[in-house]
This record gives sequence, C-alpha cells and structure tokens, in this order.
Amino acid sequence: MIFPLNYIKLSPHRNCLEEYLKKELPKLQGSVLDVGSANRRYDWLLQQKPVAIDIKANKDKDVQLGDVNDLRFNDGSFDNIICLEVFEYIKSPQKAISEIYRVLKPGGRLVLSCPFMYKTHQDYLRFTADFWQNDLLKNFSAKEIKPIGNFYTIILDILRGKIAKLKFKPIKYILYLPYLFLVLFIPIFTISKDPVYASGYFITAQK
Repeated sequence: MIFPLNYIKLSPHRNCLEEYLKKELPKLQGSVLDVGSANRRYDWLLQQKPVAIDIKANKDKDVQLGDVNDLRFNDGSFDNIICLEVFEYIKSPQKAISEIYRVLKPGGRLVLSCPFMYKTHQDYLRFTADFWQNDLLKNFSAKEIKPIGNFYTIILDILRGKIAKLKFKPIKYILYLPYLFLVLFIPIFTISKDPVYASGYFITAQK
C-alpha cells in the first residue's frame, strides 16, 4: 500500500512501476546486473547486492561506468539483469538487447521497464508491446509484458506535471489537494480493459 504523499512525490507511472518491482525483484535468486542504475534505487528489494553500471560512474554508491551497448562482461555472467527506464534513451535497442541476452546465463531472468505514453525527457524512442514481443525479445522465452498504468495514470501524470510547474507555491499546494483526492479514489492500479492505454510496459523474460 502506497502512503498518500508518495502520489505527489512520485508520478503515477513511477508508483505503478514500483508496485510491480516490489513483487518481482525479491524473487530474483543469484547474481544480478543492474543496468542504468545511477543511484542503486532498488537494492533494498534484492536478496543480494547487484553489480550496478551506468553511463556515469558513481564511486560513492559503487556504480561502475558501463554501456548497455557494449557490456564488459563475459558471456553468461549473470543469473539476472535489471534494466529500468533505460531503453528510451538508447539509439540502437537491438544491439543493447543482444548484449543483455549474451551476458545472461541460460535460464537467466530479465526484468525491464520502459515508458510509452509518458512525458518526453530527452529520450529517443518508445516501443509498443508488439514490438517488444515480436522484435526486441524474440530470442527470449517465457516473456510477459504488462502495461504500467492505464488511461487514468496518463491523465493524472499530465495533471501532476502541470501543477508541478506552477511557480506560485500557495496555488500549487492548493491544487495538490484535489489531485491527491483523485489519485486516492481513481483505480489507477487496475489494469485497463483497453490495452491501448499504457504509460509504459513492465517486462519479465527468460533466456
């Protein structure tokens, strides 16, 4: 259960994503590579500390310099790979997914997320569920692609973004009250019956 103030601190998209992560990440057993982990945000959900890489190293948090398009690990190095909200920045996704597949052990697990109907943030690409299923993940087995959010989360993300941009703080805080009321009473975690509305996709796959 999410504490109400988290609805303001985090976007509806991120809150929905974290609900998936809380269920999936604790299941991972064995070694883990966290790709694009700038600050080890989800270490607390894992059974053991992962190897974390990012395009910007962070020595204070033991995040190594690394590029998903050229992973400096041997074939079959990891039991699991996590790659969250990274693929929208990648110009060559086929190369990146090939590298992930290569360094996974046979039977290894991939946990991945990527936004779709979500605000742009200096990213390059968005992918439909069909493209994930039939192209990027074609070499994986046991693929499961779940929508992150639904029609409601998309609208609420837009509303939250507009409120956040207001410079006059008293008005901003006043508007957050009806926003908080909406998110508490709209079923944003219910998977939409219309699958064309998704703020992103949460993917699990096995090599």
